[in-house]
Amino acid sequence: MIVYITIIFALLSILGFAFSPEVFSRPFCVLEMVLFLIAGGAFLRHKVRRNGLICFDTFFIPTYLLINYAHAVFIYPDDQYLPAFAFATHADVMPRALAVAQLGIAMYMLASVLFESRVKVKRDLKVEIPSRAVNRTAYLSVVAAMGVFAFVFVMNRVQAFTHIYPRLMAMIMTLLGLSWYYQAQLLETGERGLHVLWSRNKLNILATLLFALSQLYIGSRSEVLLLLFMILMVVNAYYVNIKFKVLLPTVIVGMILMGILMITRVSKYSLLDVSLVDSVTFGVKTIWESPNILWMLLTDFVVNAKTLYEAIDYSQVHGYLYGQSYIQYLFVFLPMGGSFFTKLLTGLPIEDLSTGFILSHFAGSTYGLGTNMVGDLYLNLTIVGVCVLMFLLGWLLTWVEFPRSKYQYFIYLSLFANCVFLVRADIFSWITFFVFFFILDWLLRIRVDMDEKEQTEC
Repeated sequence: MIVYITIIFALLSILGFAFSPEVFSRPFCVLEMVLFLIAGGAFLRHKVRRNGLICFDTFFIPTYLLINYAHAVFIYPDDQYLPAFAFATHADVMPRALAVAQLGIAMYMLASVLFESRVKVKRDLKVEIPSRAVNRTAYLSVVAAMGVFAFVFVMNRVQAFTHIYPRLMAMIMTLLGLSWYYQAQLLETGERGLHVLWSRNKLNILATLLFALSQLYIGSRSEVLLLLFMILMVVNAYYVNIKFKVLLPTVIVGMILMGILMITRVSKYSLLDVSLVDSVTFGVKTIWESPNILWMLLTDFVVNAKTLYEAIDYSQVHGYLYGQSYIQYLFVFLPMGGSFFTKLLTGLPIEDLSTGFILSHFAGSTYGLGTNMVGDLYLNLTIVGVCVLMFLLGWLLTWVEFPRSKYQYFIYLSLFANCVFLVRADIFSWITFFVFFFILDWLLRIRVDMDEKEQTEC
């Protein structure tokens, strides 16, 4: 049944794109959202029944709904309280933008059900990891997290909101995620539960806490959420099955806290300038006094509709980028390789080819608007790229959602870490994590493997 639903949804999405209005039409936007709710609801129910509650689509599908549909259907035109929409929006492109997003998710869902494997593998599938490599990774994780903590709190090197050394932070997040995964491989058969989680992961918990506190203090919420999603996947697979009654309140509280932090980080009540109590008090007061309290809390989701609209508008005015934004991912395994080869092949610095930068400048924004996965695809590779790459993303998920090897697990872990941020990033953003998993896994085991080989020869 789900196959037929996704096929019909894909066909209707093609028609919606072909006949999207050339002027803003709320009924059209509402119709698109209703179709998505019907097909997406059936798809999500199917995926949760098949994969369990904690799976990629549990978070990806609702996030896709909020980011791409909420603004056009529920908010526009009274959107001036949202910072991104303080800049004029070309409303006539909204229906077409929504139709592009609809077609993209339809292709993703279609591939996700067409290529599902009939053979399921247990999520707690074990691979052999030498205990010395496990211990080495745990201690190195603590040292790295303590280094970040000292840089932020002891050395007091951060004086304003900033993402400190993003590539280095991504490597440290990967190291911490790898340590959690490694430790789980040492579990005995049937060894599960919160007590086991605590007793076996004291160092991992300490490293996670130090890293998270450091990032939250400077307002870098994304790094914390990316890491927590990695850990959530490992914990659910190997230690405790997360139930809906636990997940739902956790998500609600987390979104409220992230919303408060979003409001305070760009004001004089930032954690860098005032106490935690003052910062939280200001954030709560601002949200509570707003007549649009819900959308204020969800600002970081709904504002990314802006970059979707701008991508469509920009392509009509200036044309397409033809994949130049993605050159960096071909060389992500080389230090500074992305920047060097992007400059070499295009003559432009990598920053100038970021759709977040391009669209922020195009919109006349005084700050970075970020990007939107579908808008980024459309601007780089036209509607063909949206359809093909979203279809391939759906296929990739079916290949790794029941990992049969360590490397498949690394791919799924990288994707799962980005299950929320992927919608508001670019479709290749998860590759950085996978490359770091691959490299760190090899580096952290190389000496252990050599020692074992020498002992065998002796």
